[in-house]
Order: sequence, then structure tokens, then C-alpha cells
Amino acid sequence: MMKLNGPQELGGLLLAGGEGRRMGGQDKGMLPLCGQPLAAHVLARLAPQLGWLAISANRSLDDYRRFGLPLWTDAAAWQGMGPLAALATTAEQLPPHITLLQLAPCDTPDLPLDLSATLVAALAVSGADIALPVTPQGPQPACLLLKVDVLASVAPYLAGGQRSIRGWLATQRVVEVPFADAAAFANANDPATLAALAAGRQ
Repeated sequence: MMKLNGPQELGGLLLAGGEGRRMGGQDKGMLPLCGQPLAAHVLARLAPQLGWLAISANRSLDDYRRFGLPLWTDAAAWQGMGPLAALATTAEQLPPHITLLQLAPCDTPDLPLDLSATLVAALAVSGADIALPVTPQGPQPACLLLKVDVLASVAPYLAGGQRSIRGWLATQRVVEVPFADAAAFANANDPATLAALAAGRQ
């Protein structure tokens, strides 16, 4: 079992349910980077920051189960609706002690080791419900941190025919949190970027 060292009320959800279109339909979380799946690198960055972790995935389920973490597939009502489908499903699954939830995509192997602490601090001083990392290259909505109470609004948003995570964020109280290192949020979402990340580790 992965060792988690963060506050017990702070949970995390690895988003691994994408279709990997720019990777030729491959499961990005299972693509190798320096001998380990991309998802393993992301989980290693998150584990010291969080008290609980789960994975949202819709394929390669046996592979993801090997991490020893709770694993959820998107509920039937939300299949094919993107990252918000994972949130709508998570709203019904979270342990009751989790009050804050950190999101992270399965293809961001260099996430800041102070990501969650920085976002939690921003929530505390702002009074917002969601902390959104923003780098010089723009917002990073797949890496946001939220108060779990706001998850109740996701299912009605999807049921209304909406799919955009940015559109959903526009309906919430959000604080933008600057991060100077855009490279820390680099997505290995195409072969060239994955190759560059691998080269940087040599």
C-alpha cells in the first residue's frame, strides 16, 4: 500500500479516465516513463501531500488496482462526459472524513511537491470553495483543489447537458493561485511531450 503522509481530511483523485486520443488511443497513465507507468510518477508526487488517494479509470483496471488504492469507474449515467464524470461519481464514493479533494491527471509526472499545501492555504485566506492553479501558460483546471461540498453541483450541471470543467468552474467561488513553474504541470499527452520528459530525466 502506498504510504500517505498528508492531513487525513485531505484526499486526492487521480484522473485516469481519458481516451488518450493524442496518444493513438493508448491509456496514458500506463505509458512508461523511465521504467514506470506515468500514473506511478504522479502518485509518487501526490502521496506525501495527501492523507487519502483514489483513482478514477475506465480501462486497464487490473493495472490500476496494483497501486492498492480505491479504484472507481465512471457511473453509467456519466460515461463519456470527461473529468466531470469522475467528479460526479466521486461525490457518491468519498469517505466521510474527506473535506478537501485534490485532483491530478495521470500524465503530469512533475507536479509540485507543495501543490496541495499551497492550494489549501489559498482556500483558507480567500473564503473560496475551489483553488485553481494558474501558471504563466494559463489555468490548470485538472489540478484544482476543492471543498467536497461543491461536488453536489456536478451531477445537476452534467444533467443539464453541460460538459466543460471550465464552464462548471464559472458557476463556483474560485480563487486563482499562481505557480511560477509551468513545467511542473506539463502533460505528457502526446508522444513528443512524453519523449521530452524522458529526455529530461537522463
